[in-house]
Amino acid sequence: MNGSLSLLIAAFFPVVAAPVAWAAGRRDGRKSIAAMVAFTAVELLMLLALAFTGMGRELTMDGFVGMGLRMKADGFRVLYACIACVMWLVTSIFGRDYLKHDHAPGRYALFTLITQGATVGLFLSDSLFTAFCFFEVMSMASYPWVAHEEEPEAMRAAETYLYIAVIGGLVMLMGIFLLPAGMATASYHQLSELAQGHNLWLAAALILVGFGAKAGAFPIHIWLPKAHPVAPATASALLSGMLTKAGVLGMLILTLHLMRGVTSFANLIFWLGTITMFLGAFLAIFSTNLKRTLACSSLSQIGFIMVGVGTQGLCVCENGLAAFGTIQHMMNHSLFKLVLFLCAGIVAMNIHALKLDDVRGFGRKKPAMHFCFLLAAAGISGIPGLSGYISKSLLHEGLVEYIHELHHHHLNALPYEIAEWVFIISGGMTLCYMTKLYICLFWQKHPTRQDEFDGMKNYMSLPSTIALVASACVIPMLGLLPDVFMTGVGQLSQPFMNAADPHHMPVPYFSHENLVGAAKSIVIGIALFFLQRAFVMKKGTYPERWPKWLDLENSVYRPFIGLLIRVGHGFAWLADHLTDWAIVAMKAVGGFFARLFDSTGDGLSMTVRRLFLPQITKKQPIPVGNRLTYAVGRGLDSIAAFWARLTGRKVSSETHYESLLAAGQHEAATEFKRFTRSVSFGLFMFCVGLIVTLVFLLIA
Repeated sequence: MNGSLSLLIAAFFPVVAAPVAWAAGRRDGRKSIAAMVAFTAVELLMLLALAFTGMGRELTMDGFVGMGLRMKADGFRVLYACIACVMWLVTSIFGRDYLKHDHAPGRYALFTLITQGATVGLFLSDSLFTAFCFFEVMSMASYPWVAHEEEPEAMRAAETYLYIAVIGGLVMLMGIFLLPAGMATASYHQLSELAQGHNLWLAAALILVGFGAKAGAFPIHIWLPKAHPVAPATASALLSGMLTKAGVLGMLILTLHLMRGVTSFANLIFWLGTITMFLGAFLAIFSTNLKRTLACSSLSQIGFIMVGVGTQGLCVCENGLAAFGTIQHMMNHSLFKLVLFLCAGIVAMNIHALKLDDVRGFGRKKPAMHFCFLLAAAGISGIPGLSGYISKSLLHEGLVEYIHELHHHHLNALPYEIAEWVFIISGGMTLCYMTKLYICLFWQKHPTRQDEFDGMKNYMSLPSTIALVASACVIPMLGLLPDVFMTGVGQLSQPFMNAADPHHMPVPYFSHENLVGAAKSIVIGIALFFLQRAFVMKKGTYPERWPKWLDLENSVYRPFIGLLIRVGHGFAWLADHLTDWAIVAMKAVGGFFARLFDSTGDGLSMTVRRLFLPQITKKQPIPVGNRLTYAVGRGLDSIAAFWARLTGRKVSSETHYESLLAAGQHEAATEFKRFTRSVSFGLFMFCVGLIVTLVFLLIA
């Protein structure tokens, strides 16, 4: 298969297959899920074939949506497209259990496949405009995931998700329009060269709003903790593990290509990531809902990745460690959230509950689930020997390297030293909240339902078990053999990230400094866990300690949007009444000119009468029309009679022209009166004034 054609097919095959999957399940929803599994498997095989035969190929379609379509297959892009397809396949297999008794499996399959195609297209894109097109399709197609249950809480969360998606997309499009000509359709690797000599801060900041909203970055993260608890667990795994990476991809493009070398922009990404990293972990500690805790965890882990992206931008030519750590943690986070959300899905589909007080002890005597959850929880907490330790160590090492560089150049490094401690503490907080979930599910006992939980032997099918266990087994494999797998992932991504090789090859994953950094986070995490048990938990239960008024969406964003609506309504009311007032004023002006016209006509008629018709006195009434039309008509009648005598024709005693002119004047006056009372007259006068102003400016 031609490499360029395979790029196009990889992006559009799931979209074309989606209606087929929907139609297959119109009578039996299970057929839709089976079709979805088959189509996602075919998509994965196509991406693997592209990885082996089409690497480096490019596709350019001039004129697509007016601006052209650009796609490219390189190491990073094909790697992440393959990771996306693996996640779609695993969640589809698990969906056979989770959606077995669901009310709309066909609809779920339809939008899941459309979202898959858009996500693959986004990761294979090679221009900002192409990325925007796929990004918008992905955002709109994933909305039904959040609204899937159609309950009030789900619809409200879906409303928030849609608001953020639409506003973020429009702001991003505005930023793309502000780019100099040709940059929106240029290849990513051309952007840094084309950006030379241009101040692109405003455009980049606007584009960042769109990508940051999808990533769940502070302060537009509000959709993420609301959407995950209400969406199906299979969709939550994709929302958290993959769609957030679409936002990270945009940050990489902006930081490493469009704004390459702009330290202030890299600092923006870095500090937003630092806040996001800490805030997500802090919210997760106080969360009392299983999926909401995992959603807040995603928020925190995206912050870790953003710190890596910002560090790459700060280090520029010495960004090897940060680049390796960024792509590795992107991949790790996708893997962790795939396993963790599917474990949460096991809980939800068996007992239809997610509150920690309701799910206590569910995982006891369930070895497969216990094994998978423990590996993912320990991995995301950065325990040595698992893949999370590898990526977090490199992110931390990249930050430490930048701090050393600042010291070497005698620059102020204190803010970044504080950020390093926030990084370590956030890692400890990750261990704290993951330990909370682990103890709750697998060690605590439910006060009334424990026997029921222990008796659930067939809590998931064999295909789901195989898919989940296989995914979990990748975590220690990547962690114990990092030089074989993790280094290769970093090297594959180097060209896309403009990354240098790390100073030390092979990378010192298990160096003394990295192990000490991991140990600090572990000690902090253990201490925070016991503090949480003392001050947050209550006799083994999980009361809601987080104040409701601290909800950013309800306390800030929704009131702000309401204020904007009221202000907009006020402006609309004012504009509406200003139009009426303007029309009244124009009517007054028009009436003045009409009266002036009538007076002028009367004056002219008197002049004509005195000059040509002296026999008519002021006291004589006018038979038809006004004095002007009557006088002009009589004059035209006289001329007609004179011409008839000259030509020898019979002179008619009847008058004609004064009647015709009188009728015309009456019709014109009626139409003018009706016209001056309409909106059209106001608009006409406005256009006249605008034309006069433009003519004056041109002459001046």
